[in-house]
Amino acid sequence: MVAITLGFVVVAAVGYLYLGSRQSFRNTENMARMQESARYALDIMARDLRMAGSFGCTSLVEAAPTIAVPVPASLVPSPTNAIAVVGGDAGTDPPGVPAATVPRVAGDAISVWGAQGSSLTLASITAGANPYAYKTNDILAVVTCRPAADVAPSAILHTAPAALDALPGAPADEVMKFDRFAYYIGTNPAGVRALYRNSINDGVAELVEGVEDMQIMYGVDTTATPDRIADVYQTAGAVADWTRVVSARISLLMASPDDNLNTAPQTYRIDTDDDGTPDAVVAADRRIYQTFSTTVGIRNRLQ
Repeated sequence: MVAITLGFVVVAAVGYLYLGSRQSFRNTENMARMQESARYALDIMARDLRMAGSFGCTSLVEAAPTIAVPVPASLVPSPTNAIAVVGGDAGTDPPGVPAATVPRVAGDAISVWGAQGSSLTLASITAGANPYAYKTNDILAVVTCRPAADVAPSAILHTAPAALDALPGAPADEVMKFDRFAYYIGTNPAGVRALYRNSINDGVAELVEGVEDMQIMYGVDTTATPDRIADVYQTAGAVADWTRVVSARISLLMASPDDNLNTAPQTYRIDTDDDGTPDAVVAADRRIYQTFSTTVGIRNRLQ
């Protein structure tokens, strides 16, 4: 009897250690996946935000682009070309957030305009070069970076023709892809909330799943004579002049892929009512929730 009892105790202890180790492994694996997804999403968003308003050697402010037919005028921010970033709190869609395809379901949204990636000269395109795989109907910016003395750089937005060497401009003009990215939260085919990016050139794409909420605060230069320094951080609804936005603080609420990781529903903090102050929220399940944040300066506004 003593031996049997000791055997049960040993088996129970081993089983307890196994279950504890398994639960610890699940928690560690889920945290790692959340961190990896958040890092990837924030890196992609930060890259586009840093380049907002870029035209390579110039910017939307300095070189107000001419729009060639058939490029839609909606591709250029309005009412002024100086706008490179526009955000929307929950319930307000900035340009580019689709109502169909993959609709927005939660959180803030943001739209970013600018030329993306590296450039090449029109002369090299005429010679047959296309290292960045420009394709027919891509929106391309043709920028005159070295005009005559005392003349500001200029740019034209043009839909890429089937033959790229038909683009208008001088041989020294620089060519780069122009895009408007809209970031928002939608629901993927598996029924999981995910961060989506809508591109003018490439359409809607899912970046990472497990993004439950996104909150964005905008650094606004409020001095009478702009010094390109963020004096206050505001929600999108509080921003009166988007040309004064010089940075953005992005917070992503990530949820673990697996449920039943916590012994009780977790209480996390995120701004749910867009008043700029995080609120305490009790989760409806027992997944792990964590908020990841980064602050990004808009290079063309800080220089």
